[in-house]
Amino acid sequence: MEKLFAFHFNDDEQRKLRQIAATLKIRCVFIEESQFLQPIENLISGQPSPLAPPFTGEVPPENLLLLCDFTDKRMDKLLLALRKSTLTVDYKAVLTPTNQKWNVLRLMLEMRAEKAAYEKRGLL
Repeated sequence: MEKLFAFHFNDDEQRKLRQIAATLKIRCVFIEESQFLQPIENLISGQPSPLAPPFTGEVPPENLLLLCDFTDKRMDKLLLALRKSTLTVDYKAVLTPTNQKWNVLRLMLEMRAEKAAYEKRGLL
């Protein structure tokens, strides 16, 4: 079952994302910032790890969407709806066997590095 996990969206952005997700009949889960040190696989399963402390640091300014169990066709529909909306999404990622072991902050760091590499090569 496809799910959309959203990290660091303000109230207005959450409202817009909820509307997009509802239109496409996609389940959307907003993750609290205190859970940013939890392994992503634990966030997805709804089983918090007792080994991960609550995050209390400074939250990165960017927001992030994590797409789980999407077919290519459904992903294309979601991405088109996001482009047509006024919602700004800084990073979009797809759940992989590798990144499911990371926490949210690690995923954001990897996304930043990837974006910087693309910008350096003039691809963005």
